Amino acid sequence: MTLGFSTKWPDRMGELAGQPNYFIEKIWAGLPFCGDTKTDYYNNCIFNRGKGWDNPLVDEGEYFSFLSKLHTIRRDSNSRWRSGMDIHMVINNRTKNRFQFAPVMECKSVQTIEILHALGHALVKIDGEFFGEIYHYGFDDIHEYTNDLEVLAINDGFPSVEAFFQYFNKDFKGKIIHWTDLKY
Repeated sequence: MTLGFSTKWPDRMGELAGQPNYFIEKIWAGLPFCGDTKTDYYNNCIFNRGKGWDNPLVDEGEYFSFLSKLHTIRRDSNSRWRSGMDIHMVINNRTKNRFQFAPVMECKSVQTIEILHALGHALVKIDGEFFGEIYHYGFDDIHEYTNDLEVLAINDGFPSVEAFFQYFNKDFKGKIIHWTDLKY
């Protein structure tokens, strides 16, 4: 199944709005194959198809220096995502510029996630169990959170817990789609 990714942060992201999110590079940094296979596929994407995204990397040795994006969080009200499915990672989905930037990957697992907001507080549940919580005076002024939330935010490609909750700033129910063996 197609899994579309944006290449820039959306407008609601404050200072990050419109800036490159480097999801392609972060996904590449965490792909489960390594060495020449990874470099060859990445080079083929960049040089034979064209970049099509913001890429600050200039030397081959720097391609995989990003923190990894190991999963994605999506709404899935029809429960379409499940283990064993093929994942086709693309940018510019449903346009003439659609581009699959990674080899077809297997969906290793799917977990439910729920984010519940109350005044000055947000709670995160994964697979129905408490995972973490934050206390804040607005999502640009988070003053306390559990360390597990930082791991979740970074593994989902966000630069910080603050950025994660700027994006997920309302109650949310969805799925964590894993293409690695990671599970929470």
